[in-house]
Amino acid sequence: MKTLNLIILSVMILAIISGCKKKETTEETPAVDNYSSIGAFYAANGAQLQTFTVTATTGGQFTTPQGTKVTIPADAFVTQSGGNVTGSVSIGFKDVYKKSDMLLSKLSATTFWGIPMKSAGMFFIKATQNNAGLDLNPGKKIVIEQPLFGLPVDTAMIAMIQEGGQDSIQGGWVPSPWDSLTGTLSGYVFSLYRFRVPADSGTWCNSDNPNYFTGPLTHLILHPLDSVSVYNTDVFLIFKNVNSMVHVYYNSTDFPYDYAPLGLECTVVAVGVKGGKLYSSFTPITITANLTVNFSLTLTTTTAFLAQMAALP
Repeated sequence: MKTLNLIILSVMILAIISGCKKKETTEETPAVDNYSSIGAFYAANGAQLQTFTVTATTGGQFTTPQGTKVTIPADAFVTQSGGNVTGSVSIGFKDVYKKSDMLLSKLSATTFWGIPMKSAGMFFIKATQNNAGLDLNPGKKIVIEQPLFGLPVDTAMIAMIQEGGQDSIQGGWVPSPWDSLTGTLSGYVFSLYRFRVPADSGTWCNSDNPNYFTGPLTHLILHPLDSVSVYNTDVFLIFKNVNSMVHVYYNSTDFPYDYAPLGLECTVVAVGVKGGKLYSSFTPITITANLTVNFSLTLTTTTAFLAQMAALP
């Protein structure tokens, strides 16, 4: 009987120890995402390239999950040497509307000569056949209808193009000399008449109001309290209650921005990756003259970061 009691007692002790260990594990810091680099973070969470297929001689139409409607006319494409195109054509397409998606896609900014703009949405388009980029046939246009998402039409919106035409926006936006934009009751109609050169790089376009921020501007310094090289830190300004985002670039000591609209509210969002883990900071500010803002990164998860981004007005 003593032996049996000892066995039962031993089992109970082991169960208690096991339970304690299990509880200790659940109280540890939740597992964070494992990213090989900050670029891997953007690749996993930014706007993904969608691929559609149309027939060159008849054209076609498709609608993206975000509600962007793209209409391609018959005989819309030529080769880069000007030759006729027949058969199937692949259309690579991205559409970006929300400020959070702009940040997660690491788009540079909605700016014109450095000054912020109000955006109604941007898109990337690339036509290929047998992996070779195609040009638009002169006189033909691709019509991209962008939804309003319940917002009123802004009649000051114009068609903008990105200098350079690369898939990762690094240059600025400029008014398009050949494309056009029309506001309707259902959205903005972007008429695209020409791809950027080279065609293999694809084309970025944006519907913007370049005169939305008309007040005085000031110099803003965003100062990191962590090593930028260790965290590979990126910094963005997310403006309150307006669809505008600015990617602020590092100058070896700080993240300076010379075109900050005086008196406006925004959030300084910083994000980085160290040791495979995600770090971030969210700092709400009101822009005052020659303001310096310090920020420090803390450990986070993708889920938490996305929730904070979604909560920004």
